[in-house]
Amino acid sequence: MCGRFVQLPLFDKSQAPWPELADDLAGVTAKYNLAPTQRAAVVLGDGDKLELRKLRWGLIPPWVKDLKGSFATINARVETVATKPAYRAAWKAPRRCLVPMAGYYEWRDENGGKQPYYIAREDGTMLYAAGLWEPRHRLQDEADDSDGSVTVITHDAVELAGTVHDRMPVFLDPAFGREWMTAPSEDAMDMLLAATMPALRVVRVSRAINSSRNRGGPESIVAAET
Repeated sequence: MCGRFVQLPLFDKSQAPWPELADDLAGVTAKYNLAPTQRAAVVLGDGDKLELRKLRWGLIPPWVKDLKGSFATINARVETVATKPAYRAAWKAPRRCLVPMAGYYEWRDENGGKQPYYIAREDGTMLYAAGLWEPRHRLQDEADDSDGSVTVITHDAVELAGTVHDRMPVFLDPAFGREWMTAPSEDAMDMLLAATMPALRVVRVSRAINSSRNRGGPESIVAAET
């Protein structure tokens, strides 16, 4: 599972995987504790043209009659993403995307409470999680300024990430981002299953991040005192 993550602006535009989005990625609002139902910056497009859109985290399928279940759709398991009703239409359309992440949080039971860990790329560069998106739903009210909704695809966690939680996002090489968004379903699934694990680091952080009301800051992703 991925229940919170961090989005930061791309500080070095030369690292932008897509030159046409360099300015947009550099202008992303820093969010150190991005939680379900909040807005995330998401890369989507038809292959020829890519866009950075603001989407509500928690996929809202077009057939739902209320928004209460969107928390349950923040993650889509790779094992069922192509067949589960909530995701099937977006998978086949295709409405695939990449979610830029500086890193994400997971929790472990320690000393009678939930201890958060921050998991990020060892070299400090951006991660790009595979996702699915849906256009804006008719039930989203005017106060909701997002262009639609998004879910993050997960698979079994391995290596250091697996010491904290048994699931993690599927991270894709952004060089294949256009292909991921437009490939036939079978090829897209092959890309998910063949995704290689980037070198990650795991940092024990302050429990202050446990509250989704805590917006956090740079101090949220540094090692906590023991």
